[in-house]
Amino acid sequence: MIRPAIAFQDRVVTRATGTLKAWEANQWGPIPPSASFRSNVYLRDGPNVLLAKTVSGNGAALRMEDVTWYRRDDQAMVVEKVHAPRAVYAAPGWRLENVTRFDVKTTALTSQPSLTVATGLTPRQVELSNIDGEGQDIATLTRTISALRAAGRHSSELEGQWWHRFSGPLAALLMPLLGAIAAFGLARSGQLLVRAAIGMALGFAYFVIDNAALAIGNFGGYPPLVAAWAPFLLFLLIGETVLIRTEE
Repeated sequence: MIRPAIAFQDRVVTRATGTLKAWEANQWGPIPPSASFRSNVYLRDGPNVLLAKTVSGNGAALRMEDVTWYRRDDQAMVVEKVHAPRAVYAAPGWRLENVTRFDVKTTALTSQPSLTVATGLTPRQVELSNIDGEGQDIATLTRTISALRAAGRHSSELEGQWWHRFSGPLAALLMPLLGAIAAFGLARSGQLLVRAAIGMALGFAYFVIDNAALAIGNFGGYPPLVAAWAPFLLFLLIGETVLIRTEE
């Protein structure tokens, strides 16, 4: 039962989640046929900031859509805003096409055919930014984590999601155990309404604490392994304890 649940989560749910997010980011329009499609990508270019509504493709074939580049001064104040409907890799930098430039100091708005910005950003850096672990299967997520580690990037959030691929489907076993508080206690002590309320409260509390633990793990408060498995083990012990006391 557990192995099919994990396989279903890995092969069906992740793909559906990734497709839904990509579809929503593309304003419910056609999704580019790219496994690396990402939305709302935020990139640092020294003191400057590059934002892309969507990014698709791999390597030098990366393509950005609805791109905005903010040029900032030494005090991190925006002095110029550059917008373009698309951008491609120019080796080095990113060539923005059909550019509109807004100068903050003079409030002047100008246009030009193209402009190359962010010469320090490589396609590899773009590929390792704004990664959606929920839309990747276990094998792809494993490779992504390894790439982030090799680049010296923070990977705790993705590691927590990796472990949760195994602990999450086990909730299918945990819910009947928590529900047994009502089922097995009825013939012995009655109080069906109270026991049913307790069972539902425990089930609801599990999902709340599970999401909270993952969120805390994302910020580094818990190790990824603890963030993914602690809620399941805690409520497993609670369910077993209540069930044993009911049997007694």
